Amino acid sequence: MVQITQRSSLRPWLAKLAYLHDEWVNEGDQENAKKAQQLLRKIADEEFSIAFCGHFSAGKSSIINELIGEPLLPSSPIPTSANLVKVKAGREYARVFYKNGQSVEYASPYEYEQIRAYCKNGEEIEAIEISRKTTHIPEGVAILDTPGIDSTDDAHRLATESALHLADVVFYMMDYNHVQSELNFQFTKELTSDGKALYLIVNQIDKHRDGELSFSEFQQSVREAFRQWNVQVERIFFTSLKEREHPFNELNELVHFFQLLFAEKEARLLSGVEVAAKRLVSDHLAFIENQDAKEEEAIYARMEHVTKSKEESDIDDLESRLHEIDALCAEVETKFQQELDSILEHAYVMPFETRELAKAYLQSVQPDFKIGFLFSKAKTEQERKARLTAFYENVKEKATSQIEWHVRDHLVRFLKEHDIGDVQLMSQCQQLSVVWSEQLLESLVKKGAGVTGESVLNYTNDVATELKKRYRSEAMHIFAPVFSFWKNTVQAERNELAEQLKIEKEKQQLLDELAKRKQQRDDHYAQLLALLESEAPSHIQEARVQELVSELTPIQVEQAVPSVGKEQHSNAARQAEKSEAIHSESVSLSSDKTKEKTAKAIVNLRQAAELVSGIPGMTRFIHGLTEKASRLENRTFTVALFGAFSAGKSSFANALMGEQLLPSSPNPTTATINKIVPPTSSYPHGTVVVQMKTASQLLKDLQNSLRYFHLKAETMEEALGACEKALLIETVEAKEKPHYTFLQSVVRGYTDVKDVLGTSLQIGLDEFQQYVADETKACFVEWMELYYDCALTRQGIALVDTPGADSINARHTGVAFEYIKNADAVLFVTYYNHAFSKADREFLIQLGRVKDTFSMDKMFFIVNAADLANSQEELETVTSYVKEQLEHFGIRFPRLYALSSRLALEEKTEKKQQHHYGILRESGIRAFEADFIRFIMGELTNVAVAEAYAELKRLRATLQDYMVQAKQGNEEKAAKRQKLGDEQARIQALLQSSDLAMDRQALKQEIAELAYYIKQRISFRMGDWFKEAFNPAALRDDGRDIRQALSGCLRELLQSVGFDLAQEMRATSLRIERFLTNKAQDRFQLLANEIGRIHQGITLSKVELPAFATLEFSEGLEQLNESHFKKALSLYKNAKAFFERDEKRLMREEIEKQLQQPIHEYVSENGARLFAFYQEEHEKRIHHLLYALQQQMDDYFAGLMTALTEQVDVEHLGKVEEQLSALLPQNE
Repeated sequence: MVQITQRSSLRPWLAKLAYLHDEWVNEGDQENAKKAQQLLRKIADEEFSIAFCGHFSAGKSSIINELIGEPLLPSSPIPTSANLVKVKAGREYARVFYKNGQSVEYASPYEYEQIRAYCKNGEEIEAIEISRKTTHIPEGVAILDTPGIDSTDDAHRLATESALHLADVVFYMMDYNHVQSELNFQFTKELTSDGKALYLIVNQIDKHRDGELSFSEFQQSVREAFRQWNVQVERIFFTSLKEREHPFNELNELVHFFQLLFAEKEARLLSGVEVAAKRLVSDHLAFIENQDAKEEEAIYARMEHVTKSKEESDIDDLESRLHEIDALCAEVETKFQQELDSILEHAYVMPFETRELAKAYLQSVQPDFKIGFLFSKAKTEQERKARLTAFYENVKEKATSQIEWHVRDHLVRFLKEHDIGDVQLMSQCQQLSVVWSEQLLESLVKKGAGVTGESVLNYTNDVATELKKRYRSEAMHIFAPVFSFWKNTVQAERNELAEQLKIEKEKQQLLDELAKRKQQRDDHYAQLLALLESEAPSHIQEARVQELVSELTPIQVEQAVPSVGKEQHSNAARQAEKSEAIHSESVSLSSDKTKEKTAKAIVNLRQAAELVSGIPGMTRFIHGLTEKASRLENRTFTVALFGAFSAGKSSFANALMGEQLLPSSPNPTTATINKIVPPTSSYPHGTVVVQMKTASQLLKDLQNSLRYFHLKAETMEEALGACEKALLIETVEAKEKPHYTFLQSVVRGYTDVKDVLGTSLQIGLDEFQQYVADETKACFVEWMELYYDCALTRQGIALVDTPGADSINARHTGVAFEYIKNADAVLFVTYYNHAFSKADREFLIQLGRVKDTFSMDKMFFIVNAADLANSQEELETVTSYVKEQLEHFGIRFPRLYALSSRLALEEKTEKKQQHHYGILRESGIRAFEADFIRFIMGELTNVAVAEAYAELKRLRATLQDYMVQAKQGNEEKAAKRQKLGDEQARIQALLQSSDLAMDRQALKQEIAELAYYIKQRISFRMGDWFKEAFNPAALRDDGRDIRQALSGCLRELLQSVGFDLAQEMRATSLRIERFLTNKAQDRFQLLANEIGRIHQGITLSKVELPAFATLEFSEGLEQLNESHFKKALSLYKNAKAFFERDEKRLMREEIEKQLQQPIHEYVSENGARLFAFYQEEHEKRIHHLLYALQQQMDDYFAGLMTALTEQVDVEHLGKVEEQLSALLPQNE
């Protein structure tokens, strides 16, 4: 039976966790049930746990080994432990817990080396527990060693995160040079949000140099950095295991603090258990949410369906609007009729003069009405007709003005008030008219009516009534289709409202259901928290607790691990592939032999040009030899230095120069492009030229950084205002932090530099370091040139120290490509005990893409800080690891060197301190410099010298041909001249008939093939980018705005894809240049062969073609609207469902689907740009080639004609030929 704690403060937790375990098993939450059981076992054993996590190379295992007094755990500057390792005091054994659920205990004695090997097996083994008889750790205390969280292996981080629930206290360890890593801030912030007691250890402070930054300033910068991230830590320790006497080494304080922790273990154990239990309850709630998500997915899907393309509306408002429409339909027609009746009622169509005309008319129809005596009947009828017409015209005019116009207006007003825009209906309303004739007036006269006042009034009333009746009828006739049209419109609106009401009610039901489920989860969560704070559940028996504890005890016991002897282990290590980086060869930077050879070539070239200066037909040779001599004499070599900010690039540059010139610091510095170049007469030693960014460049940089905070600006004034807003943001995510710092620097420094933006400044060395390292100045600088006399620049080498591969400046990617393309050598520096970052990886992938496009391998890779190695075996392991990584990135057979730039500088400045070297006998820089100088001064210079002497050989051959021709007889000369004329004409025709159609077709085909494979590679890498962007740290269910978090993940993914598209295009441009260079060489060779067939014995000089211009590429997908991915992002429900179920795959597939067209468009559009650009470039180069060949032919044939026409001094030519032969190297 397992011994279980009897401490009164802990025993209630046994029953609580047993209850939680059983409940969660019943609910299917096996993961958290297992963690509850592990926590239960921890309490039963009264085990106080201290966890070490952080950088894989920060020295976690070494510190633990220090605490337990022996090298028990494996330590290495490359990722090792991939599982949790627990070390405790007690009887001797080792327990191995496998991921398949099995566990094995190995009793002492066992083979340490095999257990150490188990610590590296993360695929099969979940955890290892090692118990030792030691006085360094008291019983009841466990030390947990976790995998490095910054390893490239995702399994390492997952193993760390899953183990920390058992830790009561966490020590987060960082390497001195990588404190400012965003991963540190992100991970420690998560730990403190969980309530863990957190302490920081900054290890390897022996790397610190006061000349770069005082240690107190460094300490303050560390504290300030974590404060800005709102990471509340208990204390920060600064330690060194290498230099134990370091004045700021707090290793002893750390050891003493551990003793204090041991003394407080009971209280801290109880506090740690409470924190861990609450976190498990939170994790269980996430599990419940995940379970509910299966059913809630249908609810969300239904909600998405019912709310698609509909604006949200209030149910009460919809019901009110429906009621209004129903009431309105009944009211509108009535209201129209009432208003029409009112118009007709008030229409005054029978004023006094009209009634008088009516009276006159009535008089004319009286029986006794008679006009005149003669012909009275005709006159009477005529008068009656005249009176009727007068009455009719008057009534008609009154009806038009008093009725018709108003009724028309009434109809038109109705159309406008009710938004009826039908043209035909409007026309009918505007043309309303009642047609009536005089007969109407006649028909309304009543028989026997007299001409009294009453009869006249009755008659006019009858006329008015009839007219109003007719107008009413006509108005209603026109109104009928108008009303029908309006009613149909309203009915459509009503139907839409009714449908929307139905949707809103259904949506409300769905929301109520979701709210109910959430409330149930919240109640469940509250109940579990209440359980943790209440007495132990009474129904949990001691036997159940005992059973759960016993289940975690290994069931298989072995006496010993199969031994792997130390001799075998050492042999295996010795057989490992030796690194290419370690050499014993020692050379100085200057290569006297190469210099002497080059100087001699320069003299010989100029002497040869002088020798033939008086000979006809030698113009091209004189020009070519003189130019080559000048080029050799003034040749400079551009060496570009790349690497992440903390790899020690600046320190390495100082080592190459042999002087402490560039500032190096554990904080990011190089924000500008720094060029160290040989001094000139115009710019003497110590001169610094500073090119400030233009206002437009600065604005673009600001716009790029502001978009990370969802801010925009069109002008500098707006941008500075937006910066102020961004700096008010309290919580800054990891990806935003570099941009936040940049904006902060701009705000602080803008006033001082705004008047010099876009200008070039000359400063001295005293100000140089400020402009390099002070971000409030450096952020405004585009580049700097330091004219400096040192061993490096005296070799004609210009060193370009670039911004880190992780620079936030978008332009630096293009600048970096320019240097990769045009530099004579590329140096990439990585740090001895630090993995490649994402920025490093992308840069190295780009190097791998373009490596084979260069005529020779010009890349060198440096593993810096090799003095940190603890053994030769470890050093070889690290270099082998880096080599494997480089090969993985497509860089085969890399030139790889392990060295210490800090120690190299000490060697060169004669400040060598042997105790700093560790296992190294020397810094290692001599081996690098031997190969580097051999490449620069040997390979590159020898190629140029060889090309120069090849031209000299062609000159001698041409001179020999002249001598042969000059010795011929007159008849032979005449025949030869005729033949030469024909040959020159044929060659000229050949050069003029050159057709580029086939080259254009080949170029189009090449671009199409390259573009096809770009899309293939992008598709292949999509999964990795998605995993990096949509990661658990970014999508934690911790109350953050998850929609904004998803948007940020999507933005990061689009940036990764867009960045890679542009990088692929840049690499493609180099491949095309290589392709077209080969085409030009083929054409030159083809023409040379044809010319040789036309005229035997001719030797053509190599034609230097113009360099290709560089085509700029913007990052892809920049203008892509995030709304395209609304459906994809809607697939996210919660973190648990996303990462543990199929949602992640579904979202990735949907995003990939939406990206296919934009990616195709980007590749197609830039493919067309590539074709147009390089077609023109190729044509220019071929035209240059043909022109140069034509010049050579003209010059050559002119010389031959001279030899065949004039009296030539053959003896003199012979002497010149002998002198030229003497100038050639002896082996020529």
